[in-house]
Amino acid sequence: EKHSTNAFVLARYEQGEHDLVYKLFTDDFGLLMARATSIRKLESKLRPHMHIGREIRVTLVKGKEVWRLTGAEEVLPQTNTTSVACKIIERFIRGEGKASHLFQRVSNITKLHNTDIRLLQILLYFVILVDLGYANAEVIGVKDVSEYKSMKCEDLYTHLVLSEQNVKKHVRAVLAEMQL
Repeated sequence: EKHSTNAFVLARYEQGEHDLVYKLFTDDFGLLMARATSIRKLESKLRPHMHIGREIRVTLVKGKEVWRLTGAEEVLPQTNTTSVACKIIERFIRGEGKASHLFQRVSNITKLHNTDIRLLQILLYFVILVDLGYANAEVIGVKDVSEYKSMKCEDLYTHLVLSEQNVKKHVRAVLAEMQL
């Protein structure tokens, strides 16, 4: 059975002479490892799309032990924000498990236009830490977590601009407490 889903390409590892294993953070399945057979051959159809730091649409087949990558296409061109998001996701997300809300939130943040990359990076750290349960959502200026979850990314960005120093201080404190 084939599964198509959007994914961030976080890392890749060599396996054998022509194969690569990709670490993907997907909308439908969360974090997973997928093997791309013969992708290092020049005639591979997947090769042009599989670059670290991109959001892509992948087609996966679940094997007995591993996921196999059978298709890939670019969703949007790579941006600095997408690259930063991939690095942050790889740093904090561990183990498989569906995280669709977090995926959608991060994907939407990477698509924000006319924004400061430095502030987007802080927002990405904050969103990921809140969704993983490490940070307090109220620091950004909301009443509770349910209000935070219902906010659009544009509104989160605006709240971040208004309370930038508090959010930066909180993110730093959480990272220090996590020893990261």
